[in-house]
Amino acid sequence: MSGITGVFRREGISVDPAIVEEMNDTLDFRGPDVSGTAVQGECGFGQQRMVTTPEARYEKTPERTDKYLLTADARIDNRKELQTDLNISPDPVVTDADLILAAYDRWGKDCAERLIGAFSFAIWDADEHQLFCARDHVGLKPFFYIETKNAFAFASEISPLLNLNFVNYDLDEIAVALYLLGYFNTPTRTIYKNIRALPPSHWAIITTEDIEMKQYWSLDGPKLELGSDEAYLNEFKNLFEKAVRARLRTPDNVRVGSLLSGGLDSSSIACTANSMVNELLPTFSLTFEDIPGSDESEYITAVHDHRDFDPHFVQGDRHSPFEHADEMLRRLDFPFISNTLYLHWELYRSSKSANVRVLLGGYGGDQTVSQGTARLPELLLTGHPIKLIKEITSYAERYDKSIPWILYQHILTPLEPESLRKFRRQKISAADPVTERSEILDERFASRMNLEKRIRERTTQSRTTTRADHRRILRVGTQSNGCEIANISAATFGIEPRFPFFDRRVMEFCFRTPGHLKFRNGWRRWLLRNSLSDTLPPKIRNRASKGDLGVAYCETLRSEDSEELRDLFTADQFPPYLDQERVQSEFEKFMDGDESKVLANVWRPALLCRWFQLTDRYE
Repeated sequence: MSGITGVFRREGISVDPAIVEEMNDTLDFRGPDVSGTAVQGECGFGQQRMVTTPEARYEKTPERTDKYLLTADARIDNRKELQTDLNISPDPVVTDADLILAAYDRWGKDCAERLIGAFSFAIWDADEHQLFCARDHVGLKPFFYIETKNAFAFASEISPLLNLNFVNYDLDEIAVALYLLGYFNTPTRTIYKNIRALPPSHWAIITTEDIEMKQYWSLDGPKLELGSDEAYLNEFKNLFEKAVRARLRTPDNVRVGSLLSGGLDSSSIACTANSMVNELLPTFSLTFEDIPGSDESEYITAVHDHRDFDPHFVQGDRHSPFEHADEMLRRLDFPFISNTLYLHWELYRSSKSANVRVLLGGYGGDQTVSQGTARLPELLLTGHPIKLIKEITSYAERYDKSIPWILYQHILTPLEPESLRKFRRQKISAADPVTERSEILDERFASRMNLEKRIRERTTQSRTTTRADHRRILRVGTQSNGCEIANISAATFGIEPRFPFFDRRVMEFCFRTPGHLKFRNGWRRWLLRNSLSDTLPPKIRNRASKGDLGVAYCETLRSEDSEELRDLFTADQFPPYLDQERVQSEFEKFMDGDESKVLANVWRPALLCRWFQLTDRYE
């Protein structure tokens, strides 16, 4: 894991090394092993590195050649393939930085699409007098930047950019509105007007006069035809094991652990990884002895009984959502949506105490494998009513759902034409779409941002086939905000998070797999359950329920954080985007037991209020 920074003076002025060093020092916690800066005329890079791959100890920080300057936060997984294609001998050591530079030297801007792994990097090309930047397919590695007429600067986090004298602190009010309304899939926007994020699966070329940006990867491709269900199951298992093994690639002295919630995704990773390591795999789990509604101990125990692990536990009911809110807001430099981030911070803290430096997690499993319920309207549209009836009946039995609910949720709603849905939103529905999502926005702000029109004009992605629904879930940029938050939060504790389900090869395979393997015999995620049937304990493989951390969240927010929230909501100064009286009213409703809109009407306003205080927005 690394922290990267850089400045390109587009007007041709040499970069002041002190500026690069100051930016780099801001990310010192990301580089416990080695740190460095390099300046070449009008371009300067900084890099903080934590060694988490065997080859990283041999890299320079930043990397410099006669033609190029490179700073990278990268783990390249298709190393052997690249070495063959680039005709690079494995002796002496070939680092990931070597591969990136060789790929750029051979393929130029097309290099990014040939790289598989997690990466964000920048290359100063002295011959072409241009800066080339790229970010991985999902956005696992952050890349924030600011562009002006005279300069382009970038960093792994927002904080180094805020220290530059050409950055202003104006807020992006559209981003504020989207945050308060719960729209977090905004891959390019940040809370600051002038700071943006390079979208996942994009490269950018910055010259003295222009910036060119292009998407280099998407999921589109022909459906797979492997001949038998068994072939699909075997291929998924092979690819998934390859993804886990790639994320276990660490130096001998670096300990790898795995989050274990007892759910299907984290259990799949932990059980698979445990069979590949030479020592007992450390697992990190939450327990809720006093809040049984959030406790998944029986499923965690089933995994531990299935294989030998080195288990570690965090008592989640001893922590509350606002316990470390100040620290989290300062580290992220923006108010966040996740209401369970406080629990992940405690898991990261526990991992650090166990000397774990790389932590595997199940994030991405739901999205990559998909629930597959779009198989139901797909069966209707393709003329298979008997199969549809059988699947609905099995689904209702396995997940304790009523058939009318299934018909409405998974057939009638997805089949509603977009034109009809849009007409109903704009002409028929009397409800205000803004207050349907959040009831605490200041009316003048909502009107000035024209939020009602923005919401009504939002298109709904197709859910009528498993392929279309899968594309909707995995479209470019959808997951990047969550990846950024996970990366920055884990880095706070000197940990690199790795997510096997977001392996590009696994994602491409799952997307192209036929729909009947995603939802079958009433089982959601049939492909994963059956391909790992020998890996998972039966209790996990046949699990139809899902843990609910929301129970613990609401209980501890109400019991432990209520006074702090009340002080925030009754303060003399208040963000101009919120209706203070309405926020206070909704907070009291929550305290009286109404949890229906706690995230929209209490949680997000509270974080915005506290962030305003921490960043002196009221002065």
